[in-house]
Amino acid sequence: MTVGATTPMMTRRDCLVGGGLLVAGQPGLVRAGSPSVNQKLDARIADPRFNTELIGRLQGDLSGRQRWIHNPGFVFATVPGQGLAPGEFGRLLYRVEGFTARISRLLDDGSVEERSHSWMFYRHADEDRWLETFENPWSGEMLEAPPYRGGPTHSWLHPATGPELEGGAGLESTAIGRPTKLNWRIHDSAVWLTRHAASRLQAGTTVRNEFSIDQWICRLDEALDSRHRHVPATYSWTSQAQWQPWLRMGDRPGGLLWRIDSVVLDDVEQLPVAFVERMEKLLPGKLRQRLTW
Repeated sequence: MTVGATTPMMTRRDCLVGGGLLVAGQPGLVRAGSPSVNQKLDARIADPRFNTELIGRLQGDLSGRQRWIHNPGFVFATVPGQGLAPGEFGRLLYRVEGFTARISRLLDDGSVEERSHSWMFYRHADEDRWLETFENPWSGEMLEAPPYRGGPTHSWLHPATGPELEGGAGLESTAIGRPTKLNWRIHDSAVWLTRHAASRLQAGTTVRNEFSIDQWICRLDEALDSRHRHVPATYSWTSQAQWQPWLRMGDRPGGLLWRIDSVVLDDVEQLPVAFVERMEKLLPGKLRQRLTW
């Protein structure tokens, strides 16, 4: 995830309007329910300050409590072409499993500030084991998989100008410099919230591109009630990106498709036992590290 995933109020009963939303790159508009309820809800959906706070409540906990996020997922390879055999066009390369520790707070100007540590390990595509070596399916070369990936992040999400990343020189994104917004789709008591961004990151002479989509699914009443400083949600992150350097793909056409499905945990002890053991072996002390401002 390139830009640090950063992340707000109408009565609970009145919010359950059960209408459809028009989502086309702009915040959706409710088309059902009484006009007064719809107008209030439409105004909040279109409000960058509300969307900024809501992302903070979805990704972390604006009460100041540290949260832990379990991040398992898959990494696929896709190769451009027409009429390719299914196994040539796309394939699962390996799985990943990671976690993020995060603290969040709401600032006076409506921005959300976050500090986090994220760590990720590679897993074998088909077997229940950590990935130590990987055979490049195109070249046949046996490669050493990185033991882990990750580190600390300090970021802000601003209502008027979007994300800001400390040390983010060289990062360009379609989300930067624009008001923070989410696309809303409401069905009965649930809401689907999405955002997307294309980015370019330059580090030295290397330039990499990525297109990512974030999606949260949660209860509508909890999303709209700011008393919930954390909103329980199902979260997924999908990203189309270039080959990772360690795969040694060179100029081979194609790239990677990442899919991560995350859950925010109340306590680090809720992480899978095998993952905790891996963390303690390779990164002792990092798992239970307390974050501070």
